[in-house]
Amino acid sequence: MDVKINESKYFHEKNDNCFLNVYFKLLILLSIFFFFILKSNNNILKQLDFSQKEILIRLENQILWNLKYNVSDKIMLLRIITNNKKQNYQGIENCLLKDSDSQHCIYHLIAPKHVIGKERILIGEKKDGCYVLLNDFENIKIAYSFGVGPFIQFDRVLAEKGIDVYMYDHTINSLPYNHAKFHWKKIGITGKNKSNNFLKSLEELIIENGHSSEDNMILKMDIEYNEWESLIDVSEKMLSQFKYILLELHFNDEKESNNTLLYYNVLKNIYKTHQCFYIRCADRYNIANFGNNRICKFLEISYIIRKDYKFAKDLTIYPIKEFDFADIRPNIEEMNINILKFFDDIF
Repeated sequence: MDVKINESKYFHEKNDNCFLNVYFKLLILLSIFFFFILKSNNNILKQLDFSQKEILIRLENQILWNLKYNVSDKIMLLRIITNNKKQNYQGIENCLLKDSDSQHCIYHLIAPKHVIGKERILIGEKKDGCYVLLNDFENIKIAYSFGVGPFIQFDRVLAEKGIDVYMYDHTINSLPYNHAKFHWKKIGITGKNKSNNFLKSLEELIIENGHSSEDNMILKMDIEYNEWESLIDVSEKMLSQFKYILLELHFNDEKESNNTLLYYNVLKNIYKTHQCFYIRCADRYNIANFGNNRICKFLEISYIIRKDYKFAKDLTIYPIKEFDFADIRPNIEEMNINILKFFDDIF
């Protein structure tokens, strides 16, 4: 009798699972059908105002991204989202199909995840120089800010929270204004063993400031393509001293500069200790192609140290209005940040 009951329970569970699988497949097909109806009927789209079009696209994306897919499903969706334009999907498809290490694919290294129990907030004014952090500044006493320029609202907010901000920029002669918590020097940052009168490595500056034993620091860097050379030799131990790492990354096309391996190695290094929780195209109409990668030439990315937090799949639809100050009209042909979600659960 017990055996029969268990068998019956097994078949019920199996049938329930089959029903769920069929349900999800149907939901995918309906979502795709809905997408093509919208794409094929320009008259409908023209009659909608901007906000309505955005709502439709975001609703459709939310349905798609809430589901889990195998690689073949992801490739199908990838082709739909990129309007089946091979130049837009080919490199990303290659990254999905082939070994990421050998291809130097970076997508899985920068795919954002949700930080469980933490809220994202914007620090600084909504213009160049602002960054997204978590609403968590516990035990943070020190920040390093490389690439200051005229925009120091971000640094000011940190200073007002009681954080000492060590600011470095060899391209300016003075700060726009001062604060008791600002520590500025006309020095730039460079790679290890490449220092001179105007440039020093991160390691040299940390030692010079007596911060070798500090942790829970903030690292912010916007130094126009020099971030790669400055970060390539930074040790895992030193990266672990920073709670947040905030970067504006600059990518060259492969035809301009074959730096694919450099990009990959830097991002892989950071990925060992930190998880991306926010990402933004600073210029979503300016796309770089290098190796198997196709991404915005100017990418702002926020990392949090892994060891102190738990993470879940990021269901956010990007761009996020409250954090974005660029033109955020939906443009399905751009290198959409949401494409990174293809890599959220397979690596």
